[in-house]
Amino acid sequence: MTDIMQVEGLCIAFGGLKAVDGVSFTAERNKITTVIGPNGAGKSTAVAVLLGLLAPDQGQVTLEPDDAAPVRLADISLSGWWAQISWVPQRPVAEPGTVRDRADPAGRASEAELARVARLTGLDEIVAGLPDGWETQLGQGGSGFSLGQRQRLALTRALLEDRPLVVLDEPTAHLDAAAESQVLAVVDDLRRAGRTVLLVAHRPALLAVADDVVHVTAAQLTAQPSAQLSGAGDRSAAEGVDEGADKGVDEAVTR
Repeated sequence: MTDIMQVEGLCIAFGGLKAVDGVSFTAERNKITTVIGPNGAGKSTAVAVLLGLLAPDQGQVTLEPDDAAPVRLADISLSGWWAQISWVPQRPVAEPGTVRDRADPAGRASEAELARVARLTGLDEIVAGLPDGWETQLGQGGSGFSLGQRQRLALTRALLEDRPLVVLDEPTAHLDAAAESQVLAVVDDLRRAGRTVLLVAHRPALLAVADDVVHVTAAQLTAQPSAQLSGAGDRSAAEGVDEGADKGVDEAVTR
């Protein structure tokens, strides 16, 4: 189990931009590390590097297990690394199956634990209104559930999986204020359970729960005439990297 993740001088170049420019931070157990930055600044790209899906142009990620010597992320098995991660993207999807199966894929949770976690995430109210409760079938991608409902389902799974690293990408982006307060309770529960929580966020309420805040920025690498590369062009290119990284993370890590 990884206790500490050290990120040192992370840079990723794309075209005339650094999609991630010199990011360094430490993420630890029992702490919430929040990654912030404007749209297209490289937040999802940075997450993709931390999950081993992209190799940085500069810098490195080092993992410090509780029972072994530090090791570079680039030197370990990705499948073994992903087995330590719970991933909650902005737009969660799910494989076909029952709500119970998607909330607890391993089938290890007791009825009491499933009920406790569902109350915390607000999934219990959704399940109560379903025709077959926990045994209600969901279609490909989680069809049958709205986006907000899929987010609650993904949060429930993250709590039940008991994996040491939890990565949440804007988990309140599509929720109202009442639902946001439930997400804050989930994030706090994850921290108190001894997990390492990495949170990509914009909203002030999410920043307020952070133990550490990391600012991610994109930087222009080469000087070009404004007619060729305007500020809007910078953002568009960086946003393209971010969107592609977010899709890659979702497809590779979400199971």
